[in-house]
Amino acid sequence: MRKTLLFVLSLLLITVILAACSSAAAPSPAPTTAPAAQKPAEAPKPTEAPKATEAPKPTEAPKPAATAAPAAKATEAPKTEPTKAPVPPTNTPPPTVIFGDTPIAGRTRVVWYVGLGAGGDKDVIPKEQAWVEKYNKSQDKIQLVLQVVHNPESYDTLKAMIAAGNTPDIVGPVGKAGRASFTGAWLDIAPLAQKAGFKLDTYDKNLLDFTKDEGVQVGIPFALFPSFVYFNKALFDEARLPYPPQKVGDKYQGKDWNLDTFAELSKKLTVDKNGADATDPKFDPKSIKQFGSFIQFTDGRGIAVLYGGGLPVDDKNNAVIPDNWVKAWKWYYDAVWKGNFMPNNDYQQSDLLAKGNPFSSGNVAMAMTHTWYTCCFDMQKLKWDIAVMPTVDGKITAKLHGDTFAIMKGSKNPDAAFEVMSKMVVDKDLYQIYGGMPAKVEDQAEFFKTFDARTVPNKITWGVAQEMLKYPDLPNHEAGLPNLVKANDLFGKFRTTLDSQPNLNVDQEIAKLKSDLDAAYKSAPK
Repeated sequence: MRKTLLFVLSLLLITVILAACSSAAAPSPAPTTAPAAQKPAEAPKPTEAPKATEAPKPTEAPKPAATAAPAAKATEAPKTEPTKAPVPPTNTPPPTVIFGDTPIAGRTRVVWYVGLGAGGDKDVIPKEQAWVEKYNKSQDKIQLVLQVVHNPESYDTLKAMIAAGNTPDIVGPVGKAGRASFTGAWLDIAPLAQKAGFKLDTYDKNLLDFTKDEGVQVGIPFALFPSFVYFNKALFDEARLPYPPQKVGDKYQGKDWNLDTFAELSKKLTVDKNGADATDPKFDPKSIKQFGSFIQFTDGRGIAVLYGGGLPVDDKNNAVIPDNWVKAWKWYYDAVWKGNFMPNNDYQQSDLLAKGNPFSSGNVAMAMTHTWYTCCFDMQKLKWDIAVMPTVDGKITAKLHGDTFAIMKGSKNPDAAFEVMSKMVVDKDLYQIYGGMPAKVEDQAEFFKTFDARTVPNKITWGVAQEMLKYPDLPNHEAGLPNLVKANDLFGKFRTTLDSQPNLNVDQEIAKLKSDLDAAYKSAPK
């Protein structure tokens, strides 16, 4: 979801093209994220989210913003109170919502738990309630009960339910980040699918592997949240610049669409109060009114995989920082403090950039994030489209969030839970609620057609999103880690430090991160 989201972005994420969250998370509120994704749980997630109001999150929904490191005094924008999540306060739902719990005689009770990724936002809950009501009317064997718990309280609530033996049956949408917080708690659904005659082999093998945790098939591919470049067409038109490429392999003004070209373009689209862009010697970085680009609603891991996937831990639970991640962080830091084409923390939290949601402000030309981010800006007011990710060393990496529904090992009615779950993962209404791209290719055209009505007068080139699915970050940036909550917190704070300190020794800060991660891994709960 799919739709974490930091867990889920940074919240939202978790919540897509489109929503979760979860992987999620979802959108899982997405993480700095997301709705959650994935949001997950990327929501709401959502993970990389709430994942989001959804459209994500994965997983991941944009994820919750990390605790800010002290910002230097001499930064470029007036200080403002940092926002705590990309979702407006007016969208905050009640802490817990339970729907459909009045006993129905003769039916098997199945509890659907929402909260680790996308799906926890106030405007989404009524849609989930309507889906439950529709499902319960469609058959006479199962009573589906909806339980929504606000993220991030949803994590502690679920832990308490498990400890008390009151485990819900189905959890989701949830992305990798959300599931990683409950390692070992998920049921292998492969035997249930075989027993029910559900054909898992109709799904792409890579997507099936994406919904495995530690080799166990914990879910069925549902909502996917690839990442790409959102761009503001009005700002390109004003600068009289061509739009960025929308097909892999296309050049930009005769140059390869790589990270160098992306940076050069970003500088031309970064403008100060006097109208000078970041390529002009007279440019004033203390009075920027428009930025060329931003990597939105993610943490240190989400930035790192711009240069390719990796794992910050070895098989003995020692901290490892991949070389490509070091390169990515240094490139990003220079983009903020030397190139000045990406906003620092003060600018990010200013009124100019919508207090934590920069692309939505209309003052950022390009933003790298997931499909679930459609949850988080006015899709009809802003003149926008999407473009492919630039290459790095000849390769594209488009970090991926993905939400599914998972069954807990403590479920008292796993067969009935799978019956519900098997309907959820192919339901066209749920695709739209969470904004997730359908995992089934044959369902994608109709999904985009329906989604188009929400973007009028913009006509979005959705083929970009489909193409970016071919370039996921492997290993995924929301993969489980020892002491995951602490590790994610460290990656969130690391990004905030990069965003806040203009004279940072990046190598020393990376060494500190490695040391802190090592300590976190060693102190992981047994």
